[in-house]
Amino acid sequence: MAENPTSAGAPDADATTPTKAVQPVTRGIVVMPRSDVRRMERAARRAGAPQVKPVRAAGTIAAVLALLAGVAIPAYAATQPAPETVSMQDAAEREAQSIAVDAAVETAPLSGAAYSATTPEEIEEAKAAAAAAEAAERAREQAELLAQQQREQQAQQQEQQAQTAPQQPQQQPQTYEPPVVSDGGICPLPAGTYYVSRSVGSGHEGTDMVAPAMTPIYAVKSGTVITSQEALGGWGVTVAIDHGDGTSSLYGHMTYGTRQVEVGQTVEAGQLIGYVGSTGRSTANHLHIEYRINGAIVDPMSYLPI
Repeated sequence: MAENPTSAGAPDADATTPTKAVQPVTRGIVVMPRSDVRRMERAARRAGAPQVKPVRAAGTIAAVLALLAGVAIPAYAATQPAPETVSMQDAAEREAQSIAVDAAVETAPLSGAAYSATTPEEIEEAKAAAAAAEAAERAREQAELLAQQQREQQAQQQEQQAQTAPQQPQQQPQTYEPPVVSDGGICPLPAGTYYVSRSVGSGHEGTDMVAPAMTPIYAVKSGTVITSQEALGGWGVTVAIDHGDGTSSLYGHMTYGTRQVEVGQTVEAGQLIGYVGSTGRSTANHLHIEYRINGAIVDPMSYLPI
């Protein structure tokens, strides 16, 4: 195969392949077929066309949506009615209460005399006075309560004693010797029926004359009965007589239900007034007799024939 010096780079030709018409080439310019040129142009246009990126497209959509929202929302708000604005003064006027005062209602005139200033000293004095009044009231209530309790106890004692009291004897159990009589008075018990266990000289306020139950008791002198009770403290069933000469006598521990005299009754010396018993604070049947001169207790054995 021979090299063609005028056609640099020309392809080899087979003797059997028909040859195309070759355009004359001048100054080293290669002439390409038109179809190849068009293909290359299309490829160049495709390579130079701008590429749409996904991120830029998403940003563009977001910007459009934001623009639409900025226009649509204010337009919607403009179509809504404006809320009513209530001031604090309007609210107070709505909630305020009113009162109508009739002209017939009279008001008391105010005077400066109705008011007074209170000093700390006056306040303390008022507190002290109130405390003292409260203490006095408590003391009064306690005294009333104590008195009520004493009355109830006394009533209960009388009831118990009355339940155990024997019936009043229909007659004297036996005949006794007359009591001893002297210028000063009469012995309160029949002769030979008693003995003295103690008297004022031994530290006792009276004379205890031990005798059998139901022994008759006589008034030592005439006078007026000033006491006649079924229960008188520790004396039990008691009778007392004022003799009208500055002297008085008391007879205690009698048998229940045997009193023969009442308060205000006048008695004579030697008159039967009751019977020996063991009521009150007593441990045995006996007569407790007291004799007083001008209210002072004296030994009965020094003035009566005991």
